[in-house]
Amino acid sequence: MVDTKALRRGIALGWVLWSFMGLSGLAEAVTPAPALTDREIAERLTRLETRLDEGLTGLRSDIAQLRADMQEQNRQLRADMSQLRADMQEQNRQLRTDMNSRFEEQGRLILGLLAVFGTIIAVNIGLIVWDRRMSVRPLEERVGELAEEVTKSGERGQTLVEVLRALGQQNQTVAAVLKRFNLL
Repeated sequence: MVDTKALRRGIALGWVLWSFMGLSGLAEAVTPAPALTDREIAERLTRLETRLDEGLTGLRSDIAQLRADMQEQNRQLRADMSQLRADMQEQNRQLRTDMNSRFEEQGRLILGLLAVFGTIIAVNIGLIVWDRRMSVRPLEERVGELAEEVTKSGERGQTLVEVLRALGQQNQTVAAVLKRFNLL
């Protein structure tokens, strides 16, 4: 088993020694700068001013170049947008043309379906009328035949009534029967 107190003391002592060694090296790293004369200061300031002027001149030319580049990019962007707008207008025109042709096609399809539907209805009505005529015609013929038979029977019945009247004038019993049925 490891003694934790001894381990902690060793770590603390190592840290302290390390800190002293590191700080002593830092203290030796800083050396005082030699004293400058006024002339050296003026020369250095002049050189610094010259560099600053050169830097500003370069910066101005860079800004001018950047401005020119941005204007060129802006002009190119406008040209691209103009072309894009023209392309979009052409696509919209083509889309409208396609849609119009599709609507016309659908209109013709609907008109065709209505014509077929109307034809089916007309054929059905024609078949119904034809069927009724065909089924009524034999009935009309039969009714006509029956009417002729009734007419013939009516003439016979009339003749029979006249015969019974004549008989009723001769026979009182027949006359009473005819009076009872309002035939005399």
